[in-house]
Amino acid sequence: MLFSIFMLSITNQQNSDMLLDSSMMNTENKWRIVNDGVMGGLSTSEIILDNDKIVFNGSVSLENNGGFASLRSPVKNYNFEKFNGIEIRINGKGKIFSISMKETSYFTGYFFTKSFKTNKDEWTTIQIPFSEFSLKYFGRELESDKKIPLDKIKEISLLIGEKQKGKFSAEIDYIKLY
Repeated sequence: MLFSIFMLSITNQQNSDMLLDSSMMNTENKWRIVNDGVMGGLSTSEIILDNDKIVFNGSVSLENNGGFASLRSPVKNYNFEKFNGIEIRINGKGKIFSISMKETSYFTGYFFTKSFKTNKDEWTTIQIPFSEFSLKYFGRELESDKKIPLDKIKEISLLIGEKQKGKFSAEIDYIKLY
């Protein structure tokens, strides 16, 4: 555990505040796909590297109580206390996405989440302050005053859901802390 924290510290010094970019997809820090199939859904997605960009595409299906596809970070110990929020540069083709964080290494359904809309056929840089994230349980917002435990984050994800049935494609330049 101490080794992971030390490596994250070194990574942040070398790569600044970067959580995801195309160069990381060929290392132990690569992100992975998690779709609603973990709960019986039929959504599909994939990651393709193209011209130093990450292309996250697939199809969201609402069949079998499904409805999401996600790209998730490695599970490890993250400490975001020295930062104000998360920034993403994305061409999301007009779809709604969300950034989520969780404080456990196992699946509980509890995530701190913030949704954002992308512009059609346009690169957008979005900064989301940690103060705008809300606690959700299986996608439903909870009335809670619980703050994000910024020193205990275990996983970050980029998700498409929001009942957006059908094909999607998003080009991601980076996700980083600011």
